Amino acid sequence: MSFDLTNLLIVGAGFSANAGLPVASGFTQDLLNVRGLRLDGPSARQVAFIRKFVDKVFGEGASRSADDWPELEDIFTLIDLSANTGHHLGTRYSAADLRVVRRAIIVRMIRMLSQAYSRGQKRGGVGWTALERLFTEFDITSTAVLSMNWDTVFERGVARKQTIRRLDYGCHAAAVEFLRGEVSFRSLKGNVLHILKPHGSVNWLYCDACREIFWVPPSDTEHVAQALFRKEDWGVVLGGSKIKAPVTISPSCPHCGAKSLGTRFATFSYRKALDFPMHSASWRTAEEYLKTTGNWVFIGYSMPPADFEFKHLLKRVQLTEKVRPDITVITGGDRTAADATIARYTKFFGDVSGERFFFREGLDAAAMAHLRDIQVLSA
Repeated sequence: MSFDLTNLLIVGAGFSANAGLPVASGFTQDLLNVRGLRLDGPSARQVAFIRKFVDKVFGEGASRSADDWPELEDIFTLIDLSANTGHHLGTRYSAADLRVVRRAIIVRMIRMLSQAYSRGQKRGGVGWTALERLFTEFDITSTAVLSMNWDTVFERGVARKQTIRRLDYGCHAAAVEFLRGEVSFRSLKGNVLHILKPHGSVNWLYCDACREIFWVPPSDTEHVAQALFRKEDWGVVLGGSKIKAPVTISPSCPHCGAKSLGTRFATFSYRKALDFPMHSASWRTAEEYLKTTGNWVFIGYSMPPADFEFKHLLKRVQLTEKVRPDITVITGGDRTAADATIARYTKFFGDVSGERFFFREGLDAAAMAHLRDIQVLSA
């Protein structure tokens, strides 16, 4: 590495909640929220298509409210176990049908996250203000970021407050941009934010032909959504109705020229697809960062059960390095939830070796002062 890493900042959904994005428990509500959508438009029909799938598979055809939905981990795991092996799920949904459902949910999530971010930026508030301070003072020379989220809250914040737009995702991803429906390489200068996305990112594209990975400007995820959900997918969703399908694009891979650009997410699932090249490379880089940093700082990450691969990596590195890391946990929510999160960390990492720092009130003055002390933020 070309710089001296002393800190690894690990952020979860609770971190992005400061920007107005939902935590995992709120994803379903936001996924199904049609506020601001034309009820006779294609996006609302896409939501209805997803609802119909859940009603048929989990409700035996009966309508189910968002509160009655199973966990997203259950939905994606059942889809993946069938679709990835070429099998039906019941009698109604073939593997091909399930792949359309999966793409529909992912595309809806990409748009939902972008819409939630825009609303959060307009609304502002205590959480947004705290993030702005963090992005303004964040020291890219001493700290790398490992984001367990798909969203681009961190990238957009650092670009806005420090005009840093060069990103190193640790998986050999190349910078590209959309120009007139096609994807072209772009050259960026200046300082670099080192940020890992072991579960994928909403601004990534992956070529199924040459297996190269590309990233577009973090604010330009709408074009990614247009590329992922194809014309034939909309044909399934709209079901022969007279509703006009949204714009779709089919860009060529800028490396090999094939019409094979898509993406790969490690979705909410107990069977995360982590064997694709960009995920494998991200995990190798994550292990290197974990081994070379003395401070592991967790913000808004609750260590959910579905992330057992990541927790195994954390424990393995903790136990094999001669110098144990110091661990900082910044959490929020009500007192009971914060105490439960801290107890989870204490039980997992122990408190015998390395220092432990716990903050229960989110990115408050005490937490920010600590981040300055350990040089996550510039003094």
